[in-house]
Amino acid sequence: MKRLLLFLFFMPLVTFSQTNILNAKSPEEIGLIPIDDELYASQEPLDYGFISEKDVLFSKTIWEEINLDERVNFPLYFPIDTLVVGNERRPLIHYLLNAAMEGDYPIYKKDNFKDLLSVEDLDKRQRYRIIRAGTDENIGLERIINESGNKEDFLVQRGIDVGEYATMDESLLNDDDYNDYESRMEELIFENNLLSEDEYSEEVFSYADVVKYRIKGVWYFDKRQSDLRYRPIAIAPVVITPRSKANMKEFSDPNMKPDYVELFWIFYPDARFTLHNAKAFNNKNTSKPVSYDHLINSRHFSGYIYKEDNVYQDRGVKDYISDNALMQLLESQRIKEKIRNLEQDMWSY
Repeated sequence: MKRLLLFLFFMPLVTFSQTNILNAKSPEEIGLIPIDDELYASQEPLDYGFISEKDVLFSKTIWEEINLDERVNFPLYFPIDTLVVGNERRPLIHYLLNAAMEGDYPIYKKDNFKDLLSVEDLDKRQRYRIIRAGTDENIGLERIINESGNKEDFLVQRGIDVGEYATMDESLLNDDDYNDYESRMEELIFENNLLSEDEYSEEVFSYADVVKYRIKGVWYFDKRQSDLRYRPIAIAPVVITPRSKANMKEFSDPNMKPDYVELFWIFYPDARFTLHNAKAFNNKNTSKPVSYDHLINSRHFSGYIYKEDNVYQDRGVKDYISDNALMQLLESQRIKEKIRNLEQDMWSY
């Protein structure tokens, strides 16, 4: 009975302890920063201090994978259904993706920051359309075949330029080239809105499709501060592809594994302003949410190393330890211990 009374007494505090809920005069004000707090709150993240190359005794670049199935990483993943929570609660992908789509910072295809990814290409990665096939004439593929015979003729008859494919003989194409040809024809059909909504199906990216994050960072020993420090360099969400989701629904095969892809890479310092003003859920004190920037810089997550910089063109752990998950995990631990030992050697005489 005593335990029940204590639970009932503290339950309202746990349930409703949110930002500004004590001062809110309407439900719309819950989650908003009070004006007095906003005036004194810093809108900019704390700048990184300048690190002279002369002060860096050693450094090591590593790539880590953050699995969102682990409980400690839940603040990066939830909420995936934003309809059941207030506007003040959003997952990490919400802020990264929205800022990227708005063009607040450049996004890249790889972590080497060489190839930029356009907003249009990012939008295409978030959806997959497939032309429906069936026996009814109003189904997309049936109508294309009945009216034109194939997708290329269907486009040409409607005045669409198919480019280099106009003079190409389909029978001479190998499997890969034929798949590219078919994909391009479908892209042109969708780009020119030649099908109605009931003639194709579409799979769209959702927040629940984020399964991992990959972070590139540098461990370095600063002799001026006499300590080992970490600096995040890049971050990327790893997602289930919409094409893979569509195939799993179509074939209904429980043994079919989804395909994963890096949605984009961001140079982390570019995203710091966005992440500083984005708050993650604090399970220990819900009235004091933590910024995603602080969460990542303080390494409040669980990840394993899947690659380190090395002479073999920065090959990953899976490239030299294949088909053995346990040994890959032990190799990740070995790399961690190697970095720790480098720091420990600084204090050995």
